Formats: sequence, structure tokens, C-alpha cells
Amino acid sequence: MTLQSEIMSYFDEVESLKGMSIDANKAFMDLMVLAVLADREVTDEEIMQLDEELLRLPFIWDEEARDEVTDHSAQTRALIEEGRDEPGVMEGFMDSLAKRIETDEHRQIALRMFVAVAQSDGFTEEERQLCHALGATFEFEAGHVDAVINEIAESL
Repeated sequence: MTLQSEIMSYFDEVESLKGMSIDANKAFMDLMVLAVLADREVTDEEIMQLDEELLRLPFIWDEEARDEVTDHSAQTRALIEEGRDEPGVMEGFMDSLAKRIETDEHRQIALRMFVAVAQSDGFTEEERQLCHALGATFEFEAGHVDAVINEIAESL
């Protein structure tokens, strides 16, 4: 896979994510839960891609952190499933992610991971819109989000 400069390799991502706080790990997990639920259908392909993306996150190797983060993800799933159609819920959720994923480097990795999971079982217009909403929340231009979407599509 040929990676453009704005998309990091697996090893660069793992190295960059080391030392993240539990809260940042929870934010990444929240993002992965949102990606799986984006089209309102959970498929085997999404779960497989989710598993692949989770191996990049440092909490997966720390049992105590893993338990805390995965317990949190169940609450996140309930929030998304129950509130996604309520005005302002998704916007507030994404704003929360942006506050917890602070650096441009981590935001780039988060966007890439989100797009990979969202595209793993096909790519709906709703998923594309969520990718752009996330990118805007992270202060990425639409063209940058499109470049990430296209690069991930070519690599899957």
C-alpha cells in the first residue's frame, strides 16, 4: 500500500499513540464505536476492521486500561443508538471527541481509523457525511477529508 504523507503507516501510528491518556484512548474507542454504528448496521466486515484498528491503540495491551475503555464503549454505544436522531446529540458527541483528541497528528490518525471502519462494508452517503462532519470538527478542510477517504478506499 502506498501511503500519502498525510496518512501514516501502521507502525508510525502505533508509535504516535503510545503514551495517550485513558481519556484519549476512550475518545478513540468512542470514535470506533461511532464508525461501526454509522450506517445503523453492524457487519462482520466492520467488526474485522475494528479489530484491526484497535490493535493500533495502546490500551489494548494494558488489561486495566482495556477494561476501563471497553466498559466505557458500551455506554457510548447506548448513547449513539438512543440519541443519534436527537438534535445536537451527534454534534455534541463529535465536539467531545475533538476536545479529547487534541493534536493534529492524533486527529489525523483518528480520521483515518474512522474512515477505514466506515468503509469496510461499503460506504453509504450517511457514512461519508459523518466522515466530513468529523473532519470539520477536527478542523480539516473538506478536500483533505476526501483525500483520506480516497486513499483508504484504495487500500482496503
